[in-house]
Amino acid sequence: MDTAAELLSLKRYRAAVNRSYYALFSITTAGLLTKKLERSKHAGIEAAFNQHFIKTRIFEIEYGKIFDYVRKKREESDYTARALIDKKTAETIVKDSKKFMRRMKEYIKRTADDS
Repeated sequence: MDTAAELLSLKRYRAAVNRSYYALFSITTAGLLTKKLERSKHAGIEAAFNQHFIKTRIFEIEYGKIFDYVRKKREESDYTARALIDKKTAETIVKDSKKFMRRMKEYIKRTADDS
């Protein structure tokens, strides 16, 4: 997330969105591993997160929405040549991604402490 914030400050909004998404992807993968779940594809990570964390109410629905929005914006900015990611959108994504990261880190730490 430090890289995403730095890219945001440099007005490299598409790159900030990309780095935010991959931070979420990585920490969500780590979260899934606490349940001995592994997925290799982006859709699989999101589906497993929703199934095992959102539907079971371990995480609030807001976090599923954050992951989904950041993923969609990352895909749009990476694969659509004319996609425009403005400052406000990038700022929201970086802010929400940091919130997601804090929440998942708390979960992972609590899970490790319970072991």
